[in-house]
Amino acid sequence: MNNKKNKNKILFVLFSFLVILIISIFIYALYKTLSYDTTIYDVEKGSFIYDKDYNYILLNNKATLKQKWDKNYYLKEDKKTTNLGKDVVVYKDDDYTIYIYGNNYQVKTNGDVIYSNTVVNVAKNGEPTFFKLSDRKYLLTGQSIKSDVKGIKTKNYLIVDIDKSGNALLLNNELNIKVLSTLKLETGLYTFDVANERLIVGKEVIDLKKINGSTNKYQEPEKVEEKEEETKKDANNNNNNNDNNNTNISQGNNGGGNVTNNTVNNTTNVTKSPELNIVKNAALTSVVPYASYIDVSYSIIDPLNEYTTVYLLIEKNGIENSQTKVIISKNNNQYRIRDLTPNTEYKISLCYSQPSKNNVDVLEDEVANSIITKTKKTNTRIVINKIRGNDIYYTVYFDTTYAFDSAEIVLYSDDVNKNSQIINTTMAVTSKGYSGVIGSEDPFGYEIKLKLENCIYQGEFVNTNIQTKFINR
Repeated sequence: MNNKKNKNKILFVLFSFLVILIISIFIYALYKTLSYDTTIYDVEKGSFIYDKDYNYILLNNKATLKQKWDKNYYLKEDKKTTNLGKDVVVYKDDDYTIYIYGNNYQVKTNGDVIYSNTVVNVAKNGEPTFFKLSDRKYLLTGQSIKSDVKGIKTKNYLIVDIDKSGNALLLNNELNIKVLSTLKLETGLYTFDVANERLIVGKEVIDLKKINGSTNKYQEPEKVEEKEEETKKDANNNNNNNDNNNTNISQGNNGGGNVTNNTVNNTTNVTKSPELNIVKNAALTSVVPYASYIDVSYSIIDPLNEYTTVYLLIEKNGIENSQTKVIISKNNNQYRIRDLTPNTEYKISLCYSQPSKNNVDVLEDEVANSIITKTKKTNTRIVINKIRGNDIYYTVYFDTTYAFDSAEIVLYSDDVNKNSQIINTTMAVTSKGYSGVIGSEDPFGYEIKLKLENCIYQGEFVNTNIQTKFINR
């Protein structure tokens, strides 16, 4: 009987412990969920800002910024809400002020690291500063930010987002460029070694990976040329040692006289002609995405003209049979890929063909390197105001940074084209937009769709997927 009571006590204690543990975990999870910044920030009209996918947002009116339980900041302008991600940088061009939202670390030039989760103002005439916003994401400020190697030059601020291979996306109100090789950014006060995540101040090197860790997998390539030179030096030293031969010649007489050992040093100096090291190379160096096109920069070094053809392969990422091949010139270093769809991922590969080592009559295709990038989405949108009978009242708002020269709005009913109208582009770029009415002679079907078609931007037709639809119940 006592044993049974003891067992019950033990079970009761274990049960109580489990209940307390579960409640503790729940309280901790609730605390982590609710421990976010509840402040509502004002964002002035005209501020320069990117969303979480690095699409530029044009503020036509004053907006508010607030962090939600998922730790992401959301921008609310009128009735439109946009997710800006967990690290937000807002730039005001009129007073040269930069606002930083989210948890970040300011790295001082003496190596001190200051944790901050508040708004930081950086004056135009202040000395350059440096922040680690999150894993592989940094912010530089200064009157001049440049990279002589890549010809990159900008001012005031620069967001640097590094992928796991060490490539860098550079963003501010002047730049939006993906650099596909290593570079160093200089401000006059410090140098930022991007791929290695190092801050160089004079002779001091600050390892930024140690600040809250890093998922960067970039590794510096071994210096092959130095190794080859060392190997050659070792080989020459060995040859010199082998050429210093000691030869012993014994001379005697029939009378068994004294034996004299004469040492003869034979040194052979061999002068070799220097080897000609000819290097060829092909590589993408940067890509700059826009809404309907991508500017590609590349480097071709082919002194012996061994590359038969150099070309780009462009395909919609993850979509089969969407590959396009474009021959490019070895004498140029830039190419614009046109007729692309906004807000779409593309895989771009730089390739070349050259004769096979086994059979010169056979060409082999090789991929030099590839990058996946995404065209910019546009803020152009269609709003349905009301439906009356077979008429739809709508308003079209053009993105002022990507305003079409001309466009049509097309009415579809169950994917059947019912009507179309030409958009007044002058009105569409205003804050009020272009309002119109489009109707159908027949009753509407189940799904009604308004879509922009025949869009022309800078004299060229562009592919768009701007539409709105509703279900007719």
